Amino acid sequence: MKRPDDMPKEWIRRNPPTPVSAVELMALDLPPVRWAVPGVLPEGVTILAGKPKMGKSWLALGTCIAVASGGAALGKIRVERGGVIYLALEDNNRRLQKRLAKILGGRDAPGGLDLCTEWPRLDQGGVEALRGYAAQRPELRLIVIDTLKKIRSREAGSRGVYDLDYEALEPLLPLAAEFGVAIMVIHHLRKMEAGDPLDMVSGSTGLTGGVDGALVLKRDRGKQDATLVVDGRDIEEPSELALRWDAAIASWSLMGDAEEFRMSEERREIVDLLRRVGEELGPKEIAQMLGRSYGAVRVMLPEMANDGLIARASRGKYITTNNTNTANIANIANTANNQHAGENVSDVSRATNIQTNNNHAEDRIDKPNLLDVSDVSGVSKASKRRLTNEEVERVKRLIGEGMSPAWARAEVLGEEL
Repeated sequence: MKRPDDMPKEWIRRNPPTPVSAVELMALDLPPVRWAVPGVLPEGVTILAGKPKMGKSWLALGTCIAVASGGAALGKIRVERGGVIYLALEDNNRRLQKRLAKILGGRDAPGGLDLCTEWPRLDQGGVEALRGYAAQRPELRLIVIDTLKKIRSREAGSRGVYDLDYEALEPLLPLAAEFGVAIMVIHHLRKMEAGDPLDMVSGSTGLTGGVDGALVLKRDRGKQDATLVVDGRDIEEPSELALRWDAAIASWSLMGDAEEFRMSEERREIVDLLRRVGEELGPKEIAQMLGRSYGAVRVMLPEMANDGLIARASRGKYITTNNTNTANIANIANTANNQHAGENVSDVSRATNIQTNNNHAEDRIDKPNLLDVSDVSGVSKASKRRLTNEEVERVKRLIGEGMSPAWARAEVLGEEL
């Protein structure tokens, strides 16, 4: 597709650009953005970038299955059912079959998912082929291209790197707009870290600047957890989500907001350390044993004591309490975050007779404020009902795995936040 600066002057003279006034624009009845995955993947062209062999293709294929079946993307986000095509251009049918079987875990393959291991490059008929395919599938919702290297033009010409990167996926933009579909293109990250995750995407800034959005999957090799940075023109607030890899089903699961998840994980590690040691420890000792920053640990310990996760044994020393369990650790750790997010956390109960499990603690320990079951089983804003006892236990279990209470409650009730 020709850009305006490539169009003949005679054509432009006969078809001059037509501005629209602000009044006319505001009067237009325009359809809302269609989402393949609400809050994460809107219609348009989005790059999914990550380091090699870190789970990008598994994430993409899992998303394809969720959309094609009308299930839950990332194990948590309910999606509207729609047609999907996955261009697995670095795979073969045998490998695709094996991956599908792993993710499906005995379930039937969704009928709305098509797969293809060969496709022409964008400048060699690839765009026209996609347009023809989309025209025959009015229910099409998602196109995944794995990878960018396999479909971008090989012609460099005399243009600079920024221009080439900016134009690499430009032909797909009008296609996505025409059919209202999300197009996810898988790409790689640089080896070097950067303050802005988008700067880690391999290539120049023209690549991310030329598309509608970007997803950056960050995971340390050998680690089970990862973060997914979500940003784009239709994303009101860029976010960073915490993901957990489940090797048994070869799938990523959403654990909630990454900052909340990190905070609860850090607090849980401190509580677990105090339990294992069985004696009072100071911030310097805890920081050394966990390989953490002394300053960060020194600030965190009093906050944890105020939240009732640990207790002050003596000046500058802390111990664990004998009634602290995994569920309320994560629950209390996220209390402030829930209040910030608009959760109705109120009427908390007072814990009674909190005892220490260390004989050296002779100081009186104030009874801290703890969240009781009402913070978990409280009336849901969406369903207007309280959780059953069984549902409460499921919520607690999810919270104990690191999920924030808001996400856990929504997951159990099958609601969207």
